[in-house]
Amino acid sequence: MLQSLTSSLPGSNKMYSSVNIDIFVVSDGEVSYDKSCFAPGIDRTDVDAVSKNTTDYISLTHNVLVFLRNNSIILIDAGNGKTNSGEGGHLISNLKAIGIEPDMVTDVVLTHAHPDHLGGLIDSNRQLAFPNASILISQEEYDFWQSDTPDFSKSKNTPQVLIDVQKNIQQMLVVIKDRLQFFHGTDLLFDFLQPIPAMGHTPGHYMFIVNTGNEKFVHMGDICHEELMLFNKPEWGTVFDIDFDLAVTMRVAVLNGFAASKELVFGYHMPWPGFGKVVKNRTGLKWEAKGSFEE
Repeated sequence: MLQSLTSSLPGSNKMYSSVNIDIFVVSDGEVSYDKSCFAPGIDRTDVDAVSKNTTDYISLTHNVLVFLRNNSIILIDAGNGKTNSGEGGHLISNLKAIGIEPDMVTDVVLTHAHPDHLGGLIDSNRQLAFPNASILISQEEYDFWQSDTPDFSKSKNTPQVLIDVQKNIQQMLVVIKDRLQFFHGTDLLFDFLQPIPAMGHTPGHYMFIVNTGNEKFVHMGDICHEELMLFNKPEWGTVFDIDFDLAVTMRVAVLNGFAASKELVFGYHMPWPGFGKVVKNRTGLKWEAKGSFEE
């Protein structure tokens, strides 16, 4: 069984070891998001009651999985990169704390291309943050953001915000273009990562089954962004969802599937260190955090 160890920076890194692979969870930090990004169109009193939070913001963690396997160092997602708030962008410093320099990273696999997953690939000088890494993204995701006519009509965000997000993503894709590789459907990556299409949040959003040989769990990407509101009311959704209705359908199906299977799940935005299970209660579903694989 994998054993849980904390590093010299508690809350920044967490490590699980097995015969075949070492897995670190490395924090990119927490970022405050305006609560209006969640449950668009829902009465704010109801939102406050379900989220158990009467402030105007919701703080989201950004948990990055790091795999050490033979001579490879593989990341799933890359964090925010430099942010104006200074709340995110701690991935590289936390990688260095466990002895991983940026030029040692061999591969970065993206769940999707939103800036809080893509931005960490670029440093403050607009250069590659991981200069030797291949960057894997689904073909669907790349094609959507590079399109001259992306369909934003099914989102509950404003058109101008979405256009600005696309421009930001396109600028980052230009920087990383020579390092890009595309994966398709469920083709196995690195012999232990199984992509699972989970469209709706973005047109090329993927989850990943992680199978190390000894342990198995699912990285659910951005199926859920926080552990209260979207588990209790998965239909409420977010303005980040490019296809709002499809994202709701996908979220409901995935979460109910996790609850039925009782499998271990990892969430990019779930409370540190990101592992847990989805369980049913009297009112619906809830996130049950797990501090290690053995719980």
